[in-house]
Amino acid sequence: MKIENRRLFTYPVLSSDGRDDYKTCKFFAEAKPNTTADAAGNLIFDVKLSTDCAEINRLIATGDAEYLFHVECPTTIYRKIFTHAVGEFVCKIPLRDVKDKLYSAGFIVLRRDVKNFSCADWNDDFDGLTFDLQTGTILAYENFPTLTLVEDPNLFKNVGSIFSIYKRLGDAPFVFDLTTQKIRIGLNSNDYTLYRRYCENPTLQPILNALIILPVLVSVFDELKQDAQEHQSDAWFLALTAAYRRQNSDFGKLLATEDSLTLAQEVMGLPITQALNSLKVAFDDAAEDS
Repeated sequence: MKIENRRLFTYPVLSSDGRDDYKTCKFFAEAKPNTTADAAGNLIFDVKLSTDCAEINRLIATGDAEYLFHVECPTTIYRKIFTHAVGEFVCKIPLRDVKDKLYSAGFIVLRRDVKNFSCADWNDDFDGLTFDLQTGTILAYENFPTLTLVEDPNLFKNVGSIFSIYKRLGDAPFVFDLTTQKIRIGLNSNDYTLYRRYCENPTLQPILNALIILPVLVSVFDELKQDAQEHQSDAWFLALTAAYRRQNSDFGKLLATEDSLTLAQEVMGLPITQALNSLKVAFDDAAEDS
């Protein structure tokens, strides 16, 4: 469920989504997928909702209002509502029930009818007004970023599916970026030209993976060992987590116990071995042609 900012309400609503019904009050909302998905294959959200609006907080304290987390998947038509009296709670979404994209939003809604509701922080358009509000009325809301779910059954054999390689200007060393849905690797102009020339060759692909993907993946795992929280909602992170889960492994636990080089080689299916075998094939074929 996504509330469009052009949606018209007949009463003031608290939101940062382009609305100015309140002068200074805020609705603080956060919902992040957790790295420690349970053994049953659930995507776990840590939800935090709160407001500094005194009038709304009084309604929550008396049980007249509550916090609500709504999640839905348009592909599978999965919908789920989680309601709580306190603003910090955990929600579990079965991965088998969702696919492609996941939409979610946080709310404060009324649990029962409320008459003559008013707030001192409303803007001047509502000065002196009161409202009779019904059960289910939205008092505050925040749309969360769309979560892209990557489900690649061949991820362990083709780690390149979560990478994007692009050309950088100049002749600087290659770099990588974890702030997008795929892990971006920047090659200088000459390296990128050579990569593009050979990347479609199936014999050379394992060699390129060992040269480019493996060292980046080692660095990625090193960074995740320091702080994985920042990347929990990134598609590449969810893809790795799901891939390990299909192998009956807990990605979070492996990060804590295994070294990065071992993890990277396992997830890529022993890339050095694949690269050496590819070299053997390439040179054996060249020897036969000579």
